[in-house]
Amino acid sequence: MTPRSLILIIVLFLFSCEKDDICLEGTPATPRMVILFKDHENPQTKKSVSELLIRGLGREDSLIVYSGDSIAIPLKNNYEFTQYEFILSTSSPTLSDSLQINHKQFDTYINRACGYKSNFVLENPFYFQLTQGKGWIKRIIKIRDTLSDEKSSHLAVYH
Repeated sequence: MTPRSLILIIVLFLFSCEKDDICLEGTPATPRMVILFKDHENPQTKKSVSELLIRGLGREDSLIVYSGDSIAIPLKNNYEFTQYEFILSTSSPTLSDSLQINHKQFDTYINRACGYKSNFVLENPFYFQLTQGKGWIKRIIKIRDTLSDEKSSHLAVYH
């Protein structure tokens, strides 16, 4: 095979790809739930958390260590709820709250290469507090009930 015929075969192969054979960067993906942390005493003010541990209940491999005033966390696909434990490790004694986020899932077909994108709608009631006693979360407010992107917050956690 000559180098010229090899180049011709490669060029023909590259032009034979369909546009849905490759999932392009920037294609909408399943959004995560964006949580904004706010000051309980001054509700208009963002209040950062430091060294917050977030653990998915029922999943041994999911541990996020986080510091900041907002975070995006995933919801479980093919379930009607997702459970997380939020552990404030900087407090003494350590404080934690376990929450169950209730949601419905709606899938949208993107294309053959990308598959499906899931959107979520938060149910009513949108959460249950699974722990009793003194935790660090004072109140949770739903800002948006539809999770179709990560451009703005979905929940506000007051602490």
